[in-house]
Amino acid sequence: MTESHGPRLPRAGGITISDKIKLEMAVLKARLARLPSAVPHSIFLGVTSRCDLACRHCKYAGSGPVMEMSGPSLSRLLREAAAAGIPRAVFFGGEPLLYRGLEKAVAAASRLGLFTELDTNGQTLTAARASALAAAGLSSVMISLHSHDPSRHNALSGAGSFERAEAAVSAALGSGLITYVSSCIFGSSLSSGGLERLLAFAKKSGAHGARLLAYSPPSGTTRLPAELAARLRSASPDGYARTCARPGRGGCAATRGEVLFVAPDGAVRRCPYAAKTLGKAGPLARFLGRGESPARFPCQKSPRVC
Repeated sequence: MTESHGPRLPRAGGITISDKIKLEMAVLKARLARLPSAVPHSIFLGVTSRCDLACRHCKYAGSGPVMEMSGPSLSRLLREAAAAGIPRAVFFGGEPLLYRGLEKAVAAASRLGLFTELDTNGQTLTAARASALAAAGLSSVMISLHSHDPSRHNALSGAGSFERAEAAVSAALGSGLITYVSSCIFGSSLSSGGLERLLAFAKKSGAHGARLLAYSPPSGTTRLPAELAARLRSASPDGYARTCARPGRGGCAATRGEVLFVAPDGAVRRCPYAAKTLGKAGPLARFLGRGESPARFPCQKSPRVC
């Protein structure tokens, strides 16, 4: 998940973030600094289960019937999130670019004062689409790129997906959006130096930050989230790259109650990758509040950290 204080703003001479979005980021940071402990900093909205990729590592790939969040349900969730004081809405999938009415939903969230973010594989994020989303009120985009090596990324996500995602990064930056590279990190990346090469690639691409998620196996436990967090202390001491776990503190953003996810069918989880469903339907307020024991990662089937 995104770390609560967001990306660094680019240095002078870098690709420009629009003045409007710079102001929105400043407002978000101010709101996060005084956010009550019981209020999540982000609500992830799974607007569709459809996706135009079938990534080998994705827990959702090829699973279950296609689901779409209804317009009235999405509108209600946005209103309730804003009323609860949640400052950021993240449009999630499946692939949210496939959701009909995405620009309308982004505009509605923006009007409610929510900082708006898109979590996408970038396969159809053209310059025109990025500009339309920015005009609707989108502030930030996270684009999936899982390796600096095109062949490695394409082996995970399909032929040509690296090139399309790389083009999406350029399109987002060109539209003045805050732009992250978003990557699923495997143990091999930590042992081979792939993490450092990925971060060098992200910086060279112009991305303002990197959001890294440790791979969670279909069953059992792994120490990878904690190991990734610890590795970033040396690999990214300036905070350019962030992950949901924090070294030495246990747990993750979800167990700290900092994020909440609503699936297309209305099921609520601690985060998009959590194995356990908290409930379904009903007012959003009933799911707010601090999370679970910091010794648990909700994304692991047996969530006790070993």
